[in-house]
Amino acid sequence: MPDTDAGSIWEIKNPTLLHMQRRRAEITRSLLQPQNTDSILDVGCGDAYQISYFADNVSHIIGIDVSKPKLQKAKRNLAKAEFICASSSMLPFRTKLFDKVLCLELLEHLESPSQTLEQIDQILKEEGILIISVPYKEQIIFTQCIHCGRLTPHYGHRHSFDEHKIFSILPHNYCLLKRKHIGTPASSYPIFSFLPASLWQVFDALSRLMPDMRSYWIMNKFQKH
Repeated sequence: MPDTDAGSIWEIKNPTLLHMQRRRAEITRSLLQPQNTDSILDVGCGDAYQISYFADNVSHIIGIDVSKPKLQKAKRNLAKAEFICASSSMLPFRTKLFDKVLCLELLEHLESPSQTLEQIDQILKEEGILIISVPYKEQIIFTQCIHCGRLTPHYGHRHSFDEHKIFSILPHNYCLLKRKHIGTPASSYPIFSFLPASLWQVFDALSRLMPDMRSYWIMNKFQKH
């Protein structure tokens, strides 16, 4: 599945990419189970497409990102949330402030994913919920930069994740509540966009029984203890 980091999800014209981003947002919402009284943080929110699926039902939601252009788009598209330009390696919040935290397609970009997870651990309340989503078993491809000559990973993805690697960098006080594999070359076809979210997830799971149908993403729901 091609990466969308270079542009805005809100502006995607490719029907396959748009279909998969919508499915990912639906699954995020179902795992997060946002409540009106929740205080939610989206770390690496980008242009806030994901949180737009539930922002109207939450009293307090904040998105942070290092990209000012993406945050400007987020503010234009989602007035309900608050947005802050900040690094995930140094979150500007007091300890145990948030009920739930999202970390979606961020860790693969970071030099030190474990540092960001340690920061999240500090600001998440006890019994709080953490949703982590990353590309699944991605083959990292490097090309040589024509300007500096250094090897540069495609899409800025520095790390490849599977179930075990996510656990290896997560603080030990978290337990897995649920795991979802999302998207395959078969289920990503936009002709299936008419399916309700629940039926599409069944079809998505069945498609992985076919040869060479590895998931695009893996999404994990953790609880802090």
